[in-house]
Amino acid sequence: MTNVRYNPDVCVIGAGVAGLSAAVAAARAGMSVVIVEKYGFSGGAAIAGLSGTICGLYSSGDRSEQIVYGFANEFYQQLKARSATSSPIRFGKTVLIAYDALIWKEIADQYLVNQNIRILYHTYFLKANTQENGKIDSVIVKGPGESFAINPKVVIDASGDAEVVNSIAGAWFFGKEGVVQTPTMIFKMGNVNMETYLKMDPHTISQKINEQNSSGNYNLPRSHVYSFPLPNSGEVLCNMTKITYPDGRVPSGISAEDMTYAEIEGRKQARQYAIFLQEQIPAFRNSYITDTGVQVGIRQSRSIKGVEMLTNDDVLSARKRAGAVTFSAWPIELHSADGVQISYLQNNYYDIPFGALVPEKSVNLLAAGRCICAEHEALASARVTAQCFGMGYAIGAASALMVRENLTAVELSGEMVLEGMKQYKLKNAHEQ
Repeated sequence: MTNVRYNPDVCVIGAGVAGLSAAVAAARAGMSVVIVEKYGFSGGAAIAGLSGTICGLYSSGDRSEQIVYGFANEFYQQLKARSATSSPIRFGKTVLIAYDALIWKEIADQYLVNQNIRILYHTYFLKANTQENGKIDSVIVKGPGESFAINPKVVIDASGDAEVVNSIAGAWFFGKEGVVQTPTMIFKMGNVNMETYLKMDPHTISQKINEQNSSGNYNLPRSHVYSFPLPNSGEVLCNMTKITYPDGRVPSGISAEDMTYAEIEGRKQARQYAIFLQEQIPAFRNSYITDTGVQVGIRQSRSIKGVEMLTNDDVLSARKRAGAVTFSAWPIELHSADGVQISYLQNNYYDIPFGALVPEKSVNLLAAGRCICAEHEALASARVTAQCFGMGYAIGAASALMVRENLTAVELSGEMVLEGMKQYKLKNAHEQ
C-alpha cells in the first residue's frame, strides 16, 4: 500500500497560472492546500514554454483598456511593482504585457509560501484512485526517490492536459477531429539594438520572411510571427516557430515521441530564425539567442467533456451569461499547420461559463486552464494568461464551497461560486 503523506482539503495538480490561482484562492478561503508541480517552479506553460506575455487583460477594439481585474490584476501589479513588466504592447486590435520570467517565479513562490500552501515541486502526478461512485479518494504522485499518496477532499486538475480526468477514465476530446493547434518553441534574443527595434514597423519581420522564403535563402515555416521587447534592456521575445512533422501532422503534447520531435525541431527552428534575424534585420545584427523555453509551448491537448461547453458561437457572438467565472476579449488566435488565423472581438467580450470547468459526472474533481471544455476555435481565445488566472481563482473558491457545504462538483453553479467568492472576500475578474 502506498504511504499516505498528506490529507488536505484541496489538492491542486499543476502549478501553472490556473493551478497557482486555484491554490491561492482555496487557501484564502480557509482550506488546507497541497499543490503538485513537475517543474521546480510555478508558471506552467507561461514560464516553461516561455510565452512571456500576459494576454487577455485588455479590451479589443480601436481603444484598448484594461477590463480584467481580480487575481489576474493583483499578480500583474506585483510584477509591475518589481519593474518586471513592459508598457502595454499593441497586438493587432488589443494589447498585451511582456514580463520578466524570473521575477514571475519569485512572486509565485511568495504567494504559495505566504498562504501556507504545501508546495511539492519536482513531483509528478501518476494516477488518481476512485470509489465506486466516482469520488477520488487518493492521488498518487512521485517525488524524487519515492511515490506516495495524497488523500484530499477535492482535486483540481490544472495539469493543462486533463491528466487527472484521463487517469480516472473521465470523458475528454482532442482538438478538432483529432487535430490540435501547433506547438511553438519560443526563444529570446539578447543584445538587440532597442532604439532601432522600437522604431521598426512591426510587420517588417514577417514581410522579410516571406521575401527570403521566396528567394530560397531560408526555410522558415512560419511568416506570421510576433516579437516583443522584454523589460530587461536589450532582450526581445520571439514567438516565431511552427512545429509540424514533414507531412504536416501536428505533434501531440501527450505523446513522448511527439514531444521529443517537437523539442528537437523547435530548437533547430529557433536557431534558424535567430540566424535570419541577425542577417536580415538591422536591429538584430549584433544580437544572439540567449535561451529557448524549458519545453516547447503546447497550446492545446486534451479538453474535458464538461457539464457545459464554451462554443465558437459564444466567443464570436460575445455571449454573456449569469454565473460566468471570468470573461475575455482576446481574439481567436488559431495556430495550425496552414498558418495563423486571428478573429477579433470588436469592442466586446464573452463570458466563460463555470460548467466548462466541471467534468461530466464529477463528484470532487474540478478543472481549470487550457483543458476546459471548449470548442477548438473557442479554446484558441480562452486559453490565455489572464483568463487562466480568472478560471483558476474561481475554481479555488468553488473547491472551498464544496468542502464547507459538502457539495459535489456537479451540484455547484456559477452563481453559487460567485456568491461564495463574496463570502470569502475573493475578488472576481470584474472587480478592481
